[in-house]
Amino acid sequence: MATCKILFFLFLALYISCGKCDVFYKRVGDEVSMNCGAPSNSDTEWKFDNVLIFNVKGKTGAKLKGPSHIVLKASTNGENLKVSRLETRDSGNYICSYSGSVKQHNVYVVSVFAKPGPVLVQSSDAELHCDITGNSNTQVQWLRPPNGQKHNEKSQVIKLKSVTSKDAGQWTCQVKDALTLSVTLTVVDLQTTAVNVSEGDDTKLPCSLPQSVSQRVVGGKWKADHLSDVSFPTLNNTENKGLHWNGKDLSKVNFTTEQLSTKFDVTLKNVQHRDAGKFVCTVEFEGKVSGQGFNKGKTPSVKEIMTKNVYGIELWVWIAVGVSSVVLIGLIVVTVLVRQRNKRMKVRDRKEEKLDQGVRSLPGPRQEHYPRTRTAGPNHTN
Repeated sequence: MATCKILFFLFLALYISCGKCDVFYKRVGDEVSMNCGAPSNSDTEWKFDNVLIFNVKGKTGAKLKGPSHIVLKASTNGENLKVSRLETRDSGNYICSYSGSVKQHNVYVVSVFAKPGPVLVQSSDAELHCDITGNSNTQVQWLRPPNGQKHNEKSQVIKLKSVTSKDAGQWTCQVKDALTLSVTLTVVDLQTTAVNVSEGDDTKLPCSLPQSVSQRVVGGKWKADHLSDVSFPTLNNTENKGLHWNGKDLSKVNFTTEQLSTKFDVTLKNVQHRDAGKFVCTVEFEGKVSGQGFNKGKTPSVKEIMTKNVYGIELWVWIAVGVSSVVLIGLIVVTVLVRQRNKRMKVRDRKEEKLDQGVRSLPGPRQEHYPRTRTAGPNHTN
């Protein structure tokens, strides 16, 4: 019973003292400096979430390193603790103890990102996150494009329904202590294109992005599930060649070998009836979380600093055989008409034309030739 009372009062003391603790809101990648307030030459002990970082002897300056991961990027002279290259996992409670006194510091690392990513297809839904790790209840102020108007919601996560070009631009999250972080959205308009091609001809499969996309393209590919035997190129972005197509088989799909920017068209050669189906162009981006951190995966979640995030959008091309309507599938939809019927009609027309010429060249029906006869006169005798 006595032990319970002691623990209760300890937690109560920590709770009361935390009312005066220092609170820091920092971006991913920033540095934070905390002051202990201890007298000079005092022995000090720094902990992160009750795990030892440093134990410093005041008179000699000798340091004992603890098991906390913070020790790998922290420095201290006993009086001050500096933590650089902040990550979201560095959010928490930092405690400095000296001569029986305790001073607490709460650090919240903030990151801003968009789900599924900052490049969005028109009419799709998205989420904007102003993630204050370890403090999800703090309200923030969102400023929306184009002129930084205040958004009516003040939660850390806001949902955008059926995005349009009006939602494109810079979204800013304002946190306490005048901390601001931004994410820029790009909304790609839907495009519908009809392409007519005769069987046996080549046709371009279009795949492009607007010039305003600021996110770095790191990869991508074309694919058609119904053509498993066809080799499609893949997008690579290397230091030497930049963004380029990578592929060797040009028997069915042709592509440029030059450096690419926002257009990723390929050419489908010798279109046949079996080529009818869906062709998908996927473009992958490297999505940077505001504050020099990165989130990873198609549904981003904040990870450690410098972790690469790859997410993508798909541009679909639909090749249809023998139809005349444009089918709206995705971002870019192309209906390719394989004109088999027209070719048959042309062949039939040529045959009929030849037949007509043949009929006109035939001689008319043979007429019987009867010799002229004269009417018998009066002196005529049989």
